[in-house]
Amino acid sequence: TTAAVVTDTVATTNDKVLQDIDLNGTKIKGYSNGLEMSMINFLKTDGYKNAADDEALKAKWYNFDNVNFVFGKSDQITPESKGQLENLATILKAYPESKIKIGGYTDKKGDDASNKALSQKRADFIKAELTKLGVGAQILGAEGYGEEFATVAETATDKEREADRKMAVRFAK
Repeated sequence: TTAAVVTDTVATTNDKVLQDIDLNGTKIKGYSNGLEMSMINFLKTDGYKNAADDEALKAKWYNFDNVNFVFGKSDQITPESKGQLENLATILKAYPESKIKIGGYTDKKGDDASNKALSQKRADFIKAELTKLGVGAQILGAEGYGEEFATVAETATDKEREADRKMAVRFAK
């Protein structure tokens, strides 16, 4: 099997370039070395198939790089975010034996319990959206971690704390 191939620059968003990524002959749009390409490369190299168990997969999370929630919302993503969820569903359909887990994260600002609840609601929302796209059986869980894994200080600028506010996915068994 070969690694995902990137061709045709088509759009630029926030200094990132969307490109065509080959998924076994199907073209999907994603960022170079972004979520889609990284996941496809892992699957094409039989990384999932060769993983002995869930422990072997636990350490590698893939951050969504084009899924953003409307500020303060846990049930509303920006319109441009839908494409990445559709891409993930397409990848999972191409590899029906693969399973995933979804993680939601916040920065350290605000109340710990509220952050955990917000991240859980967002993880559940992503799971529900992927389920609507027909891959619910491949999702083994959705967990909100809140600020548990945040590394940027609460006193840092909003831009700096942005790194801790994310949604991610990992393969699971």
